[in-house]
Amino acid sequence: MEYHNPTLRVLRILELIDAHSGGLSLSEISNLLTLPKGTISPILKTLAATNYIVANGSLYKIGPRTFELGLSYASSQNALSIIRSEMRGIVSKVDEVCQMGVLAGQDVHYLLKEEGHAIISIISEVGHHLPAHVTGLGKALLSGMTDEAVKQLYQGYRFYPYTAHSIMDLDSLIANLHEIRSSGIAYENEESTAEICCAAVPLAEDGQVKAAISVTIPKFRYTDEKKQEITQLLLQKRQLIEDRCRIQNCRLSF
Repeated sequence: MEYHNPTLRVLRILELIDAHSGGLSLSEISNLLTLPKGTISPILKTLAATNYIVANGSLYKIGPRTFELGLSYASSQNALSIIRSEMRGIVSKVDEVCQMGVLAGQDVHYLLKEEGHAIISIISEVGHHLPAHVTGLGKALLSGMTDEAVKQLYQGYRFYPYTAHSIMDLDSLIANLHEIRSSGIAYENEESTAEICCAAVPLAEDGQVKAAISVTIPKFRYTDEKKQEITQLLLQKRQLIEDRCRIQNCRLSF
């Protein structure tokens, strides 16, 4: 891979300043990086003007904006830990696959997965993408969008029949999203894969849906009693995750 040298200079300057908590002068940075002062000076001035570094006399130190970015990353990692903990709690009760994902355009991007001990389980992978409109996770995520935003997202989209139960038009999708917004939970009934069902809930922050978690189950185990148990548990865990993230100031940004 070819790197962009001007960008690399900025990153190396930031890394160098971060490694010297007492600060570094322009001359010291120039000598350590073997770069001309004339090349480094405008970079330092720009970083200082945007608060990524601060000037203390002739010395440059890491600024508040860089610190905030570090906190944001740590916060997202803490949020994932909270979500994973509650997902494990779900699996311990229902012994089925629990997954977490975010919206990536018209697809679901799967970020976390916890498995049960059932002999027949669901084959899926973290990092995998599936069309949002045929998955429980995807529909839970889309429910956080307005009808108009959904129409714009799917403008010109060609709906494909993954199974005989797949949603095949925009009006049907929007009608389904209305039900999800009303109930707080999304269901998938053999829409992406035959003999596979799913229930999912969105995870929101400040009223905006940021992620979703789901329980996926083979149809032959999806009794009315199991569906009710999974529904109640997901709604309960949704509230717990949102409350824990809010109290611990963990951002749902992934």
